[in-house]
Amino acid sequence: MRSLALLAVLALSLALVAPAGVGAAGVSVDASPTDAETAGVDGVVTPLPGQESPDGQRNETRVLVVPDGAVQKSEVDRATLNLGPAAEFNGNVSAVEVETEAVVEHVRAAESDSERSRRIIQASSTVETEIITLRDRQQAAIQAYNDGDMSTEAFVVELATIAAKAEALEARIERLNQLADDIDGFSLSRPAEIRYELRTFGGPVRERAVDAIRGTDDSVQFFVTTGPEGYELAAVDDGVYLREAFRGAEQSGDSTATMDGPATINVTRESYPEIVRSADASVNFAGTTNIVTVTKQNHTLTAFVDSGTEDVFKEYQRFGLSQYHSPSTDSNTISGITVSVNQTYPGGPLRIHVSDAESGEPIDLAITLSQGQSERMTVGRTGEDGTLWTVSPRGSYTVLAVGGETTAAYLETNSTDAPTLGA
Repeated sequence: MRSLALLAVLALSLALVAPAGVGAAGVSVDASPTDAETAGVDGVVTPLPGQESPDGQRNETRVLVVPDGAVQKSEVDRATLNLGPAAEFNGNVSAVEVETEAVVEHVRAAESDSERSRRIIQASSTVETEIITLRDRQQAAIQAYNDGDMSTEAFVVELATIAAKAEALEARIERLNQLADDIDGFSLSRPAEIRYELRTFGGPVRERAVDAIRGTDDSVQFFVTTGPEGYELAAVDDGVYLREAFRGAEQSGDSTATMDGPATINVTRESYPEIVRSADASVNFAGTTNIVTVTKQNHTLTAFVDSGTEDVFKEYQRFGLSQYHSPSTDSNTISGITVSVNQTYPGGPLRIHVSDAESGEPIDLAITLSQGQSERMTVGRTGEDGTLWTVSPRGSYTVLAVGGETTAAYLETNSTDAPTLGA
């Protein structure tokens, strides 16, 4: 196993659309975190104090990362989805959906409430078993990718497939819960806990992979990092930055552990103080998995908190790039052309700008990225405003601005340290 950072930035035909079913539900109430009241058996919502940062600009929110010492390998890759992955993906999801319809009909066919209840319980238990299977499947994919037995494309497709199956299983639980509500004196056990556990397999980057596999949009660059028990995924598309990360080491595995809403909010506030201190947060809590959603202007954060460790073990982030400000910059001028970047952490939103060194006017050139002796990867063009957004590689890399058949200018630079949780 190589002690290298695992980075994969790939031009993959994965579409970017709004994530489905990833937010925590709830009803906002006017209360401080310590005065929050429960909203039903599985949710509480707590508005947080509105306090803007001193400069009103910096929004480099902290991120959940695979620790540097645990990251496995690094590569720049380019792949294109084809009909093979799409066919296999659709087959996986369709099988779950067909089985759900069969399960519903089986429940409805019961001749008594007692038998219907028994069949609902059995079907719910099957979903819980599927959660274990999905968890094992995800870990197997991470291990295979770390070992070099799975390509970047195959890894992203596998995570997308797991996410789609989890979403289909959540739909099944909803159907079972509705059937249970129709039976007097009976209710389904742990529906909220099951839903929240299934949502740990989703995320905005995976959702966009799902959409692309189904054949809708153009290619984007992807950042992929994995460690022994976790991963990071990130992408930039149409002025929006998307990120999700998972760390299995932050899960206790204690199915009996619980947390209340205020405690979950406090963990999230300590982990992401920059965004939580000036935004409203909602939390759904049930069992060992608690989901906090924080929204501030065009920035959405979803944090998953484990009741046993009382730590964030998964996050989703989505925000518009127009209000993103990086704390450091780097530039180089060659032959009257300046290439500059707003440096950012590995997988963070990277702004590349090309301009005339004398007049400052933007220049439209093709941009490539490379690391070491690896092949250059075409990222795109800077356009009329001279600006191109992508995701940052890990470590040192070279930005090349190319005009015609000649290299106009280049910049050798590097990523910065990530603003990690608890830093």
